Amino acid sequence: MRFQPKINSELMKTIKTAEDLHGHLGPFLVMGVRMGLLGLKKLKTKKGDEKLSVTVSLKYSTPISCVLDGIQTSTKCTFGNKKLKLKKLNNPSKISAKFSLNNKKWVEISINPSFLKRLKEKLFGEKFSKDMRKLAYLVASIPEKEIFIVKQNVPNL
Repeated sequence: MRFQPKINSELMKTIKTAEDLHGHLGPFLVMGVRMGLLGLKKLKTKKGDEKLSVTVSLKYSTPISCVLDGIQTSTKCTFGNKKLKLKKLNNPSKISAKFSLNNKKWVEISINPSFLKRLKEKLFGEKFSKDMRKLAYLVASIPEKEIFIVKQNVPNL
């Protein structure tokens, strides 16, 4: 039986673009893409919005730092245009991104610690260690509410 997760076309297109930028496909890259797309959706804005900026808090080591390339791809906030900032943490179990529009409206998206723990168990387990692409697509297909914790100062959609 072939693994075929259900993933919407916008997400698939953005994941492919992120993979081209990043050089390979993995679960943390996909989490970054999904964080970026969710941040845009919650702020009711679009990729490349001049008012948008993102501050990402994480341990700056691979594979965790791959989240950054996913966020850059999905938002067009980059280190080069100074719309992406990094807050380095020592805790590898905390990954969050605060998306803001002119520092007024904001949404903070964190990876649910229980999801991150399960992901790391799969990442270092035999089943997925040989096929990061399969694990990445699995992450792409899991419902947002299972992966992310969202805090915001804007009304829910």
